[in-house]
Amino acid sequence: MKKSGYNLKVIILVLLFAVINISLIAQKAVKEWHFEKNDIDSIKGYYDYAEGVSGDALKFDGFTTEVIIPEEEVSLTGSGFSIEAWVALGAYPWNKVPLLARENKEITGFFFGIDSHGRVGLQLSDGSSTWHECWSEIPEGKKVGLELKKWYHVACTFNRQDGMKVFVNGGLSASNNNTKRLTMASDIPYRAGRNNRKLAPTDPVRAWATFPSWYSLDGIIDELKLYNESLDPDIINQNYKAFDKLPEPAFEDRRFPSVKPSGRFGANYTKLEYYEGWDRLWPVGPHSDVVVQFEKLPVRVMFWRGTRYSACWVTENGKWMADQSRETGGNWFLSQGSSDEFVTGCVEHMSDVQCRSSRVAIIENNDARVVVHWRYLQMDVRFRQIDLSDNSGFGQSADEYYYIYPDGVATRKLLPGHGGWQETIFLNEPGTRPEDNVHLEAVTLVNMDGVSRTYSWEEGFPEFDLQDAVIQVTNLKSDYKPFIIFREGVRFRAFNGEVRPEYSHFPWWNHWPVAQISSDGRYCIAADRASHSSLSWGLTDEDVALYGMTDKPAGKLALLARSWNNPPELKTGDDVAKSDGYDYTERIYKLKVKKKGSEVVFNLEASEDSPICNPAFEISNWGDDKVRLYVNGREINESSELRYGIEYDVEGNTKLIVFVEMQSEKGTQFRIIPENICRK
Repeated sequence: MKKSGYNLKVIILVLLFAVINISLIAQKAVKEWHFEKNDIDSIKGYYDYAEGVSGDALKFDGFTTEVIIPEEEVSLTGSGFSIEAWVALGAYPWNKVPLLARENKEITGFFFGIDSHGRVGLQLSDGSSTWHECWSEIPEGKKVGLELKKWYHVACTFNRQDGMKVFVNGGLSASNNNTKRLTMASDIPYRAGRNNRKLAPTDPVRAWATFPSWYSLDGIIDELKLYNESLDPDIINQNYKAFDKLPEPAFEDRRFPSVKPSGRFGANYTKLEYYEGWDRLWPVGPHSDVVVQFEKLPVRVMFWRGTRYSACWVTENGKWMADQSRETGGNWFLSQGSSDEFVTGCVEHMSDVQCRSSRVAIIENNDARVVVHWRYLQMDVRFRQIDLSDNSGFGQSADEYYYIYPDGVATRKLLPGHGGWQETIFLNEPGTRPEDNVHLEAVTLVNMDGVSRTYSWEEGFPEFDLQDAVIQVTNLKSDYKPFIIFREGVRFRAFNGEVRPEYSHFPWWNHWPVAQISSDGRYCIAADRASHSSLSWGLTDEDVALYGMTDKPAGKLALLARSWNNPPELKTGDDVAKSDGYDYTERIYKLKVKKKGSEVVFNLEASEDSPICNPAFEISNWGDDKVRLYVNGREINESSELRYGIEYDVEGNTKLIVFVEMQSEKGTQFRIIPENICRK
């Protein structure tokens, strides 16, 4: 009996070890991807390696990266399976994106991944017309599931008894037992990080003007494993707890481009940098963007391909103020027919995500003035144009000129074209909401008497009611505030649509800037991407406005507004120079001397209603002489108040540009003398 009892214990121990070994064998993954450098040869697109939870991890760029695994490399029976991985997100997917999937148009196969709201999900086919789904819960009081820039252990299981389950950080997050069967897709590879087809972005403003787009996971994956059975929840929890010291996920800051101050007034071609994953998409050289800087102001004007080259006024602390382009629309609500056949949705510069047509050029660049030309085709998000009615075959397009002066004020001049062009827009860097960049008292209007009124968005969009306002100041959270000055007769209206109070007091979209999706409107559900918000329209019959930035009270801009809307009359004292008057589209007085090398004398008949404010003068046929300037008999020092430059046209003709930093409400004499004339 004693011997028999001993044998029984041995048998029990042997059986126990056998069960444990069988269990261990059963828990062994049929395929593992550790993403160590040079371990995988099936990575496509741009990618990087980063520190993972164990060794290296694969960093997907959000645009092009994908891992394609041939079906013959994986043996999955289909009766039950599990997938687990470690993942950290840089931004939420535009729709859903797989951590591992093998599916055919949601007809056969399975998908395990993350959606645009940060939920983790398992989807699969049972061979019928139903595509079954199981998504993790979004925590109460939150708008999204997984947080950004944080490691998560995510897993899913499927078997015929329990159906589908999803786990986050070792805990069960969702289950669905409505299906007991999986129908595998055939002749399709496994994929990680990118879908096998384009998908339309979620949360569209206009679903009928939002189209399928390519994108990939914007994040890092490590320790991806596929099992041929449904793992026990305790095993999943143990696998999560096995990694207790997690590194900081390696995501670089996604700050809008900046440049080191040059300390001088002027324009430069350069290549503005955003972050590496976005920058390397662009097959451009070192002179793809334009930046204008100022000697005395800590602000700049950026013409960046990320905004499709629309001019952006950038504050001293990096807040960006933009504007709209000429905009029309086509096939509204598909009224003409299929969107495959007709230009559909908004037709504007924002749609040119690759800057196929939008471009900028520096036309003038001297000490007194910078002139930048912006040309673009108005197109829908499929790069299509509305034809003109003249049977020329040319579509709608626009030409704009920016005449920028050393005082940080520019005129924006549009050549005749189609559609409105002014919509006050500010940009939001990734990680910021509109309220992080602008005060709720977002807009101040001012009339030419200096009377101002500020309007708040705290209780919804406001109604503008200041009589005869021509000035608008945007109250960004910065010392310098962007302003726009219009011609008299303008009407201001707050942007009053597409606001979702549960997300922001302001409209908030991320289809522009930077984004490469085919959508003319996508609502933000998080501050994960570059985005923009609109505040107002300036409804004007003229295709011109003044732009700039100020750190002074808004009412102080009335002087500038009066000098531009009601400029003092210029009167010449002799027949040496002929005056062509004031060109408000360029903010400059234009004269022509009859003989090169001649002294030019004239008066500006200024008054309180028609003041002088940093005037500029263009003198044709000047020659190439340097300049001496006298104002009311006092010589003006070139290095402080006087700036000038000489421009040559294609035939060698010259024009002198003079900028004078001064203000006056009294009649003032100007005497501009070529240096070769002796002082009298």
